[in-house]
Formats: sequence, structure tokens, C-alpha cells
Amino acid sequence: MLVYLIIIVVAYLLGNISTSYIIGKRIAGVDIRTQGSGNAGSTNVLRTMGKKAGAMTFGGDVLKGAIAVGLARVLAHYMKADEVTCAYIAVVAVVIGHNWPAFLGFKGGKGVATSLGAMLAINPIVALTCLAAFIIIVLVSKYVSLGSVLSICLSPVFMLINHNTKGIWVTLFLSASVVYTHRANIKRLINGTERKLGEKK
Repeated sequence: MLVYLIIIVVAYLLGNISTSYIIGKRIAGVDIRTQGSGNAGSTNVLRTMGKKAGAMTFGGDVLKGAIAVGLARVLAHYMKADEVTCAYIAVVAVVIGHNWPAFLGFKGGKGVATSLGAMLAINPIVALTCLAAFIIIVLVSKYVSLGSVLSICLSPVFMLINHNTKGIWVTLFLSASVVYTHRANIKRLINGTERKLGEKK
């Protein structure tokens, strides 16, 4: 149980490292949460600070998800614990840390990039399949939020097909968290007022 607690703490703290907040402060001297949509995520950075800053934010968020899982596997190895269980615990903890960071007043991002990074470290095939679905949906619809929600909600289906019980529960959590953090976007999608990719207003 000690290893699980350590992983939860370490992964949560990693999730608290807000790439968008750091880039906002470094590049523009602003708190990204006061700009655009107010979300501390790569889409808001992209829209308010440009492609380079958006790509850096996305990459940083993906990386911290992958690092959290990697550290969990290392700890599991040295503490003689089940690596798969520890890795999935790290996925949940790092995403919670990203979405609700204690160091930023529990006001973080929406968890899509961090979820992708964590899942890439566990199951690259599922993660890349969901990423491909995201790209296709966004290219067709021009809605980043729609692509985010639908693509990540495919992950429990893939885990079910693979008979991965632990993976099903974790990806159900990821899906639920993304739906929750995108609840305002979903309302705008239903009302027809959601901004499309590239729209200035």
C-alpha cells in the first residue's frame, strides 16, 4: 500500500506542473487562466498565444503524463509491486493533478493531453488510435472539444475489446473526467455556439 500512496502523491504533484501557466508567464507575462476561455490548457494557449506556444503546452502536458507512468513503473519494480496496477494509479493521479492542481487553486486544464501522454506510456496502440480519431473528428468538424470528448470516450471500448479490466475502469474515469471538464463546451455544441478551430470570436 505504501508504494500506491507514494505514486499517488508523486503523480499528483507532477500533474500540478502546469505547462500552460509556465509558458503564459514566460512568454507573455500573463496568467493563462485570465486569457481567452480561462482554461489552463493547450487549446486556449493556441488561440491566445499562437501555434508555437500551443504546441509547447501540448507537448509538456503529454510528457508529464508519460513521466508519471514511467516513474510509477520504476517504483513498482524496486518496491516489488504490480507494475500494471501502479501505472494505472499514476494515470488517474496525474490527470487529477492536472485538472485540479492544488498549487493553482484547483483551477487547471481539461486533461486531454495529459491523459494521452499517460496512456501512450501504458498502451500506445489504444492511445494512438484515439489520437487518430481525434485528428479526424477535428479535421471534419473543426471542433476541438468534440474531438477531445469523442476520441477519449473510445478508449474504454478498445479496452473492452482487449479484455483489459483494469484498463476499462481507468479509461472510464478518463472519459468521465473529460466529459466533466468539457461540460460547458458540450452545452455550446448543443446550442450551436461553440467556437470552431481557427475562429477568432
